[in-house]
Amino acid sequence: MTDKKPLFKTPYDIKDVSALFAIVAIVLIISAFLGNNLFGLFQKNINFGFI
Repeated sequence: MTDKKPLFKTPYDIKDVSALFAIVAIVLIISAFLGNNLFGLFQKNINFGFI
């Protein structure tokens, strides 16, 4: 195996990285918003004082 491939090639294109980061950030914001609303409904419907 004399022809080794480098572990890291040239740096990634900044447009690709920023687009991927934006997609992940939007998905996380939406999931946090929905999770917070659903947990609020869960707390309203179940009375934790009697448990």
